[in-house]
Amino acid sequence: MDAQRTLYREDHELFRTAVRRFVQRDYLPRQGNGAPDRPLWLKAGHQGLLCVTLPAQYGGGGDFGHAAIIREEFARAGLHDQALSLHSDIVAPCIARLATAEQQQRWLPGICSGELVLALAWAEPDSADGEVRTRAHHEHDHYRIHGSACAVGNGDDFDLLLLACQIDGEGGDAGLSLIVLERDRPGLDAGGTAIGLADVRVPRANLLGQAGRGQACLDQALQQQHLLSVVFATSQLEQRLEPVLGSAQQRWDPNDARLALAAIKTRALRLGLELGS
Repeated sequence: MDAQRTLYREDHELFRTAVRRFVQRDYLPRQGNGAPDRPLWLKAGHQGLLCVTLPAQYGGGGDFGHAAIIREEFARAGLHDQALSLHSDIVAPCIARLATAEQQQRWLPGICSGELVLALAWAEPDSADGEVRTRAHHEHDHYRIHGSACAVGNGDDFDLLLLACQIDGEGGDAGLSLIVLERDRPGLDAGGTAIGLADVRVPRANLLGQAGRGQACLDQALQQQHLLSVVFATSQLEQRLEPVLGSAQQRWDPNDARLALAAIKTRALRLGLELGS
């Protein structure tokens, strides 16, 4: 939208050209509205379109404006991508924010390049008593995890799973903890929207941040993702209005057309805010 364009710098608009080319030449011919395949993940990483808000040393180096442009261009093409957004806008920022230097070096380069695909899952409370049945138990230098979790996305094809669960025997807060699980961990059964965890053992070094302190980081990432959803919804509505507005401008007085267009775009932005809240 015109009001938003003033927020973008020249480097943002150059990035827009790269995103539009990727969508038209690579994403649409391969997948359409389906989930990205592995070559497409690698293509997106090679062109610098994954995790743009992460530090440049790992493959990011952009800001929120770059992330917003990706959402705008997907809306422009009529694409409802969730896999790339979950990977880049929710899970990767959590890992980057909480990871130790060793964990950052271990995971972030592959995450930004598309070699490591991310998924997110959380242990849900039992419907009867509200108690979380899926828990991690601290034993010596590792955790043992039993139960099941609900996958937010990328549950069919991932390399690293960010699991939000509670940990017993760790001390500290009793809130959600964030643990990174590799796909090939024995006992981890993933598929669709369900993640099965049967005596999964994971090193304590895979814990992100402090035990019981993961909720705040997830909330911060989800808040940014909601803002990007606003950008997507507003851009999508603008695309649908353009043919109508173009026809109206041919019949109306130019000043009246501009005022009407401004009013419609304001309403579109408000609708986008409601959809993203």
